[in-house]
Order: sequence, then structure tokens, then C-alpha cells
Amino acid sequence: MKYCDSQLDDSTQELFERLEFELRSVDNLRLVDANWLACQGFRDRLEPLLISVRARGGQVAYSNEPTRSSKSV
Repeated sequence: MKYCDSQLDDSTQELFERLEFELRSVDNLRLVDANWLACQGFRDRLEPLLISVRARGGQVAYSNEPTRSSKSV
């Protein structure tokens, strides 16, 4: 929802900059209900951040069930 809102108020760049900063400390990331990745614009902006997590040795998992030990996006 924040992505949709950011498109309306022209804060998408800020949203992804903040997300990039928050993901710097993440080792395990679980994407819950990844159906929203069908939105090409969102996926194009998110994928470099996921690549960065993996490049640091982190893990990115796709799931429909949240876990307590992983940060959900």
C-alpha cells in the first residue's frame, strides 16, 4: 500500500531509499504474499535491493506465511 501511496504523492524514491537503508541490516528476508511482484514498476525497484541482500550473503525467501525471525516486506 505504501508503494501505491508513494506514487500519488511523488515520494517513491524516498520510500525505496528508506527501504534500502533498512535492508542493510537484514540477513534473512521473507517476502510474504509476493503476488504484488506482478507490478512491473514495483518489481523493477525492489529487485536491486534483493540482489544487494543476497550479495551480502543474506537469504531472500518467498512465502505466504510470515515468520517471527525474518523481516517481512
